Parts: sequence; structure tokens; C-alpha cells
Amino acid sequence: MVVLVFLNGGWRDDLGNLGDPRKSDGLVKQLAEECGAELLRFISRRLRSVVDPQDLAQETYVRLLRLERKDLIRDPRPYLFRIAANILYEFELSRKSDIAGHTRWSVEQELDSEFGMVEESVESLGLRKHLESALRGLSPKCRAVVILHRRDGMTYEEIANEIGLSRSMVKKYLAQGLLHCRGRLKDYR
Repeated sequence: MVVLVFLNGGWRDDLGNLGDPRKSDGLVKQLAEECGAELLRFISRRLRSVVDPQDLAQETYVRLLRLERKDLIRDPRPYLFRIAANILYEFELSRKSDIAGHTRWSVEQELDSEFGMVEESVESLGLRKHLESALRGLSPKCRAVVILHRRDGMTYEEIANEIGLSRSMVKKYLAQGLLHCRGRLKDYR
């Protein structure tokens, strides 16, 4: 199927070849020559995009070309603009449905992510229980060192000053506590 396009004052097929005016539809050609610029302005005033008016004008001419009985059209110019208005309406409906679809998709994504957050919190709750169980297996000083370092982000020096241990004992307790916790949590993961 060859699609004719009115471009830069002449009919062209979809390959860019100049169309034979004898083969093209006379009414459509006449309307395109007489009303082409006006039709583009008509469409442009109703759209926000610069690219879409040319596409919609093209669709207007294509729909007019598809008509079998053009001889029944009493006033071709108003008929052309009515086709364009219908295309604009369809375009606006599809744009709104695309926006609604995107909004619906966004809401679904948000709900999915909230469900994922609930799922993650259930997982983290299970991990937390296993971690608490592992920490209960440590001596009080060792547990304090691990918690102060991992949860509170304290340095060896700060922990040593807080608990009253040497820096080297803080290192030993931390290594001992982390080894114990990793061993207990290895089965959980």
C-alpha cells in the first residue's frame, strides 16, 4: 500500500517520490493546497506539541483519501475541518487514557513497593530476632562492644573509654562477638 503525503507543496509517496497528480485524488489535493496551512494552524491552536499537528493533519488527509464516495461531500472544506476535529478529539482521549494508564501504573507500583516494604520488614523482623538470640549468647562486655560499634558507630577508643577497657580488648571482644554472630546467622540466610 502506498501512502501519499502532501509535503512542501507536492504529493509524495511514503518513499519520498513525487506523486503523479493524475493518480492522486483531486479533491484531497485541492483541499491540501488551499487549506493546508490553515488546517495546521487549526490543529496547532488545539495542541501543546509542535510535532503532533503535522501528524494529525496527515491523518486528516489520509482519512479523507480513504473515503470511497467523495462526490457526496457538499462542502469539502468544513468536512475536512470536521475530520480534523474528530481526530483531535480521539488524540486527546488517547492522551488522557495514556496519562490515566500511567497514573494507574504508578499507583500499582507504589502499592507493590509498599507491599515489598512490608515483606522486607517481616524479613528484617525475623533477622532481628535471630540477631538478638545470637547476641544473648555473648558475655555482657562482648555484647556491649558489638552493639556500641555496630549500632551506635562508636570507635574503639570511644568504646574503651565508655566501658573502661583497653583498646586491644575492645578489638578482641568485637572480633569474638562478630565471629559468634556470623556463625549463628549463617543458618538463617
